[in-house]
Amino acid sequence: MTDQTAQFTPRFRTDIYPFIEPSKYRGSLRNKVTIITGAAGAIGRGLAESFAVAGAKLVLTYNRTPPPPELEERCLRFGAADVSFVKCDVAELGGCEALVKETLELHGRADILINNAGANGLGPLHDQAPQDFIKEIAVNFHGPYYLMRLLLTYFRQQRSGCVLNIASRAGTVAIPYSTGYCSSKAALINLTACAQKELDIDGLGEEVHMYSLHPGGVKSAMTLKKYSPESMSTLPPQAQSKFVNALDIYDDSPYLNGMVCVALATGVGKEVLRGKYFDVGQDLEDVLAQREALRQNPDLYELHTSFLGGLKNGGVPEGGYRKEEWGKEFPGF
Repeated sequence: MTDQTAQFTPRFRTDIYPFIEPSKYRGSLRNKVTIITGAAGAIGRGLAESFAVAGAKLVLTYNRTPPPPELEERCLRFGAADVSFVKCDVAELGGCEALVKETLELHGRADILINNAGANGLGPLHDQAPQDFIKEIAVNFHGPYYLMRLLLTYFRQQRSGCVLNIASRAGTVAIPYSTGYCSSKAALINLTACAQKELDIDGLGEEVHMYSLHPGGVKSAMTLKKYSPESMSTLPPQAQSKFVNALDIYDDSPYLNGMVCVALATGVGKEVLRGKYFDVGQDLEDVLAQREALRQNPDLYELHTSFLGGLKNGGVPEGGYRKEEWGKEFPGF
């Protein structure tokens, strides 16, 4: 169904564009303590270097693979106020607690949390080892929850903070053989929305704002591994053809996501996009130019479903709720 409140279709982007030009945001987040999980991968490095331009103090985490040696030098050269690396398995509550503790001991505060670490396997659900499925859920959903839960206490106390949850389009569609990834990313999108609504009710929405995002199609090591011949061989023969050209749509710059996140962290979109799911492929300036459309249609940039007859997600039909009586004893046969 076409949205009747939209004024125009936002331009589609695959790389940095004028509204998120790095020079416009140079120093805009000066000394803001920014935790970025999964900083060793392509998307994580793009985030780290983008927030470096904004002058943030970076706390960059990794698990098994350390970031490349040149990342620290590049971030400092681009303008980061400080760079530190912390080994952390975000799938474990203890690891997240240690990360927050080390950040607070090092900097005395935290300002921005970017949940970027991810796990993304490919294979039939009925063949997947349960521990592998649980690990995907733990990395993609439990980790962001742990860190949000731990840091929201401080964000509420200091009445400022921003959370950027790197989700995926996979959280809005059903992709076969990606069950753990799709399920966990859908949960992350709704976690973001629910948590923001609580902040809004408590009168903190303007001070503490959060977003979930699709980071674009980036050829990260995780994506290349997912669609490698080895992974594809685990699929039934009739399914393999569906993914032959899967990598064709992964050609976006990681700096597109990085700079959109910087812009959102400055608060440029919090009036109408906080708590929402945003696809960085849409021109942020074009979207913000249509604030009234966003206000009029609360389903925009949200997870929702549609029913025949226009039944609302709240379950109340058109014309209001009325009780019905069957008039028989169950089972009534």
